[in-house]
Amino acid sequence: MSRSSVFVALAFLSCGPQTVSPAPVPNRVGVQPDATYFWQVKTSSIEWGECSDADDFRASASALPVGMNSFLIYKTDPDAKSAVTQNCPRLDPSSCQPSSSRITFDIAGPELTLTRAPVSEPLRVRDANGMVRDSTCRLGQQESWFFRDQGLTFDLEINTTLSLSQDAGTECELIETDLKGRSPNGLGITGCVITFRLGGELK
Repeated sequence: MSRSSVFVALAFLSCGPQTVSPAPVPNRVGVQPDATYFWQVKTSSIEWGECSDADDFRASASALPVGMNSFLIYKTDPDAKSAVTQNCPRLDPSSCQPSSSRITFDIAGPELTLTRAPVSEPLRVRDANGMVRDSTCRLGQQESWFFRDQGLTFDLEINTTLSLSQDAGTECELIETDLKGRSPNGLGITGCVITFRLGGELK
């Protein structure tokens, strides 16, 4: 399972001034237009939904690593309807440029949301001769982001829903059956939701 889309939203900055984002407005119902928000990431965790608990499956994903200088940064548009992630070498809005990924959130009040286009890739399997190959079964991933701006703090929930599909044959069924048989909880991949959570504070 790939976490690259999550990593590209995080920036790692050098030291700078203590306060650089717009000050929170009491009882506000939205964000400021044309403003750059610097959120320092303080906590990171992972939660598993109705998913296999086989050791090799759970080892494929882990909580996102964060450090003292990990930030999530975005700039709102002039209408405060959307926001684009930024790459900033310093805690200074004038140093920022849109990130190469250009992750774009929709804004509704103090909440930012994003649903990424689903992706799929062939699952790798080992055949009877010990050779690793692409199977005819594809692993699908649907990712949605929900960012809550709580004034001085934030929490970000990234949900990744997994699925299996194939044009013909029974390889998906065989893979799912094998995984369920190796899982103490008897679950597989289909319908599994993995949730990455980040939290932190406004700078």
